[in-house]
Amino acid sequence: MHDVYDPPPMPEIDWEKPGREPLIISRGDVVCLATLCLGLFAAGAFFWRTEPILAIVAAGAGSLIVLESWLTALAFFHRSPPLSLRARWTVFLAAILPWIVGVTAAVAFILGLFWASDRFLSL
Repeated sequence: MHDVYDPPPMPEIDWEKPGREPLIISRGDVVCLATLCLGLFAAGAFFWRTEPILAIVAAGAGSLIVLESWLTALAFFHRSPPLSLRARWTVFLAAILPWIVGVTAAVAFILGLFWASDRFLSL
């Protein structure tokens, strides 16, 4: 007799490791990644005069976010039927849009704090 505290032994199950599946990267996918990263670095260069450290941190963190979202989208493409170039760009942008909003809000908040501290604490 077995109960919850003394369960019967489980039979052994042979598990096989799943095989590796290569990601297929097209030229358009690389162009999309490069365009998103260049836009991010352009925004960082624009804010360089205001706050250089913040521009570097935002561009560095943003590029990691872009890369993560790009790889997630590529994994989605690998498991879905072939899509047109416009549909692929839409998936890329959908994967990265929440991060764009979040990082933009964080940078705007930090810049607002810097502006407020410079304006009101120097009085």
